[in-house]
Amino acid sequence: MPTESIKSTLTSSVRKRFRQEGTLDPHLPLLLINPEGDIQHITPVARSLLEYSEQQPIDSCFFTYVHSRNLQQIWHDLAAMARARKQQASWLLRLRTGRGHWRWFQVRARNLIRDRGGILLLLQPLQLA
Repeated sequence: MPTESIKSTLTSSVRKRFRQEGTLDPHLPLLLINPEGDIQHITPVARSLLEYSEQQPIDSCFFTYVHSRNLQQIWHDLAAMARARKQQASWLLRLRTGRGHWRWFQVRARNLIRDRGGILLLLQPLQLA
């Protein structure tokens, strides 16, 4: 139960910060991608989690960072969001870092295509036990 309240509070906080300011909160690990999967914006925190320095270029296609075993579900959910049938999704997936390693993340997606022309992704790294 406490985990659910933390998740809903964080999701609510992300939604409020994004809509109030019109930009992504730079203190949260967020990406905004368009329906085709191109990265429109990445916050400094997300860039750091993915181990990319400010000077290091980032490929604009989000799918280049997703492990091949995770792609099918991502494509399915994003296509449903583009058709406005799905408002949110959550994935446990591996993303390639700037150092070439695979790192596990919990990613929550929110459909903001109508409001902002994109899909908001919140990255949460999973800690190894």
